[in-house]
Amino acid sequence: MDRSVFVLLLLSGLFWSSSALSRQYHYINVRMSWPEAQSYCREKYTDLATVDTMDDVNRLVNIVDAGYSGSVWIGLKRGTQKRWGWSNGENIQYITWASGEPNENADCAFHRNGVWGDMGCSYGQYFVCYKENATYIMVKTGKNWTDAQSYCREYYTDLATIHNFQENQQLTKILLTGYYFWIGLFRDSWEWSDKWSRFFRNWAAGQPSQTSGSGDCVGMSTTDTGKWAHESCDLKRSFICHGWRKYQYQFINESKTWQDAQSYCRARFTDLATADSMSDVSLLVNSVDAGYRGSVWIGLHNGTEYRWVWSMGSLSQYSNWYPGEPNGDGECVISFNGRWYDESCSTVLPFVCFNDSTGFIITETALTWRDAQSYCRKQHTDLASISSAEQQNLIGNNAGSLWIGLFKDSWEWSDRWNLSFRNWAAGQPSQSSGSGDCVGMATTDTGKWAQYSCDLQQPFICYGDDTLIKKQIIRLKLSCNGECTLNDPSRQTAILNQISEKLKIMGLEGDSKINWRKGEGENVFHQEITRTASSSNNKK
Repeated sequence: MDRSVFVLLLLSGLFWSSSALSRQYHYINVRMSWPEAQSYCREKYTDLATVDTMDDVNRLVNIVDAGYSGSVWIGLKRGTQKRWGWSNGENIQYITWASGEPNENADCAFHRNGVWGDMGCSYGQYFVCYKENATYIMVKTGKNWTDAQSYCREYYTDLATIHNFQENQQLTKILLTGYYFWIGLFRDSWEWSDKWSRFFRNWAAGQPSQTSGSGDCVGMSTTDTGKWAHESCDLKRSFICHGWRKYQYQFINESKTWQDAQSYCRARFTDLATADSMSDVSLLVNSVDAGYRGSVWIGLHNGTEYRWVWSMGSLSQYSNWYPGEPNGDGECVISFNGRWYDESCSTVLPFVCFNDSTGFIITETALTWRDAQSYCRKQHTDLASISSAEQQNLIGNNAGSLWIGLFKDSWEWSDRWNLSFRNWAAGQPSQSSGSGDCVGMATTDTGKWAQYSCDLQQPFICYGDDTLIKKQIIRLKLSCNGECTLNDPSRQTAILNQISEKLKIMGLEGDSKINWRKGEGENVFHQEITRTASSSNNKK
């Protein structure tokens, strides 16, 4: 056996033997369009979620917050070129098209008398499933290709995958001569955001639709076994990223002013901590040393410009102001007769919540804007965000005034991050003079925020990798029989490329570079010789 092949197989086993090294998923409970979600995931993790198996689908469904029942963005998007692949996600290794096939410009493949052809996926015909032990099962029930795929995944593993001539011959022997049988080969133009090449798909019934304007981005249902549908990329959805978080939170138990804490974080990490959701707040709280109970600096501070932003964390893009509004009446917004007006946040009014499961909910109880926000976050998802005329119409031309989630905000993040998620404590931010321009987070009270004088000295939280820890050295021990030539440069390059590719797939590599560390004699590997004793007088 070629020793280099042995080494590469060994390395593959090292990286894939443990399920703990599988792709990491992260649910982000912030509504964004698909392109915005893609940018967010690439900024903080690796990319929007890529999915290879039904096990992955189940993991995605299970990480979504229990109260959320809408769809979430994943990383699949319509591309420009169609390619053939297998239902179980594999790329093609072997083909045996009949003469002149594929010839119908169709997207699903059949097996007939030992060769393959293409046919429209909507035709009803027999099909072939397979089990994990490569056993083929003929099913003599007429189904379209998608229904056949669902049947095989429910009762076996998937539609048949054929890797070589021997497997094709094995399949031919069990099938009825002259009949058409669906196999797992299909063609599509959908591609993953991270350019991952595997073909696993989990479409809902009737998806993907061929109708014009049906959408180029894919959302996953959090019910219905995580089925997929394509939608307009402009819709605002929660989403799932994959990969390890690029920037970790780092609690620094040294008391500093806000400015000194900012300088420390920028010098050694990236910046003072930002937070985009309650999930981030929980991570911040959990990063603090168990014995500390005070507040800590985060990266929010009072800026010089006011912006209209939504309670759920996004900037205001759609506008529906009544002529002459906003006119300076206040920093919170009401909807009245289908148009928007600014109003003092302390006014007591009914309000509109948004619930992931049921949409907009009008609540007749009159509260201040801040109390209405707290109520909506506790009972539903948040105060309503409105991003289109269609959504405004869902609220209706209510004759009374209703709080919505739009508010005026001058607070900004130290690193210029533009999302507007806030987690203020009751009565915060204060309007009183001299109440402070910098924000501290309580380590209790679900991590609520309050403003303080920036000159106050307290511990703080940074985010980013510690720049003082630049390298991590991993010792690798390999074994082989016979002659080992691991110091051959071309062989070392091949091994390094294999490791790099595995790390990239799992989202572990990021922007880091990996290379060999050379020892004495400029060699990477050094042979370890063990002398076994042949008598009691021999020494190792």
